[in-house]
Amino acid sequence: MSKHSVLKMARGLTSVFRPVEVTDIDDSHHAFIVRYSGDYVTHTHDQDEFVYILEGSLVVEIDGREEEVRQGEAILIPAGKPHRPRCKNSALGLVVETKGLQKQMDPQV
Repeated sequence: MSKHSVLKMARGLTSVFRPVEVTDIDDSHHAFIVRYSGDYVTHTHDQDEFVYILEGSLVVEIDGREEEVRQGEAILIPAGKPHRPRCKNSALGLVVETKGLQKQMDPQV
């Protein structure tokens, strides 16, 4: 069993939209942290994506609407749903997903 100071790790991130792995969960899933700031590209994944906001707030465009996810809240983005994270200032998130989902795309942000 290992313990992680996730918020401290996340606060140390300087690059935006560049995930840093915190831990493997099992053979097929992992958790990572990411700093959000500005607008990301619209994209999809073939598996669900779980995003928990550690600090700040994030707007996720999904299904033609905007969902604001605030500090302490989480959102489950279903597989196959086009979505786009946007952040006016800065936010820190913890993401849990199937390994390899981030490699399905190489966005230019």
